Amino acid sequence: MTNDPQGSRAAAGPERASEKKNGVSRRVFIGRSAGVALAVGGLGSFLAACGGSSGGGKREVVVMAWENYVDPEIQKRFQNATGIRMRGIAAESDQDMFTKLKAGGGAQYDVVFANCGFSPLYYKNGLIEAIDLSEIPASKNLWPVFKENTDFPYVVEKNKTMLYPSMWASFGIVWNSEKIDIPAPYSWNELWNPKIPKGKVIFQGAGDDFLSIAGLALGVPRDRIYSMTGAELQRAADYLAKLKPFQISKSSDQVTADAIRTGKAWAGQATSLGLAYRINEAAGKEVARIELPKEGALGWVDGPQLVKGAKNRENALKFIDFLCGDPDMQDWLWKQNRFGMASKTTSERILSAGDADSKVYASLGGDRPQIAEKLVFQGPPDNPKEWTAVYDKVIAG
Repeated sequence: MTNDPQGSRAAAGPERASEKKNGVSRRVFIGRSAGVALAVGGLGSFLAACGGSSGGGKREVVVMAWENYVDPEIQKRFQNATGIRMRGIAAESDQDMFTKLKAGGGAQYDVVFANCGFSPLYYKNGLIEAIDLSEIPASKNLWPVFKENTDFPYVVEKNKTMLYPSMWASFGIVWNSEKIDIPAPYSWNELWNPKIPKGKVIFQGAGDDFLSIAGLALGVPRDRIYSMTGAELQRAADYLAKLKPFQISKSSDQVTADAIRTGKAWAGQATSLGLAYRINEAAGKEVARIELPKEGALGWVDGPQLVKGAKNRENALKFIDFLCGDPDMQDWLWKQNRFGMASKTTSERILSAGDADSKVYASLGGDRPQIAEKLVFQGPPDNPKEWTAVYDKVIAG
């Protein structure tokens, strides 16, 4: 991960903003050939099952995650602090981790990371156990919303979660304020404003994200976005098609930022509320604005999940507590990744510094965790084949 002041990362999962480090991405988007993977119970038949290294040993914990969460520095810090060896296994996406865990289970892994929109898939398949947060001392540091809001897909009940919330981000509508004025209340429908010339709208991500934005713009409730089907889904696809031709930045915040700053694009979707801060710093003046639309936005919360039947369960809990509770470890995660932190204690420490980092953190919405209550957490559509088919028609039409 880069030390990107606006927070570049690809999510989704499905790939968060610039979520690549040495070729390992945070998410695989639904695209022209990837859409059949995500039905509950059907993922393993779509992807090749790959087992991880076998676990074992009382002084070990086996962690599967995106590369940024199994960085050698994390492994070194955890072993130095606890004497427990962390064996990290890098994976490419939520889909990849689900498939590997389904093949190996608790015999091979103790902790697997996910974006929270995917946690129910793991849970329904009996691959993870809900975490009683009373077993994690660091949980006292969390913003309450991340451990108490049962509308969030990973919260089973207050203080019982499918994953331990680590970092989070909200998407937003971004625009070049020298080219167009988008007034409050901000809406995704402004992307269809006839004052924006054809070809001047930019999306970051891929098909499922774009269809989701169209659904939000049309008034589909946030909790029904990934359930869109039939005429409702087709209506979203037809609305999206009205924007053609639109620009696509698949997994690069830099591409999106440069397009908005230079006027190559006038408006679009950003995968971080901090994008305007980054653009304006580069321009040396205010040229961009970003807001959370009234309809809500896509977003994510990620974190470690406790594998059901894990051989090293006690060590897994210690790892989660260290990663998400140790102040130096938390500060390292922030500086390496530049996303909102689910820890209230960490957030307040960053904000109280009064330095450039604190300004960046505020621009990301890190001081406003209530934003998360307005998010559609990226996850698998209920009918991925249908979503792929309708998006293929948008592109081909």
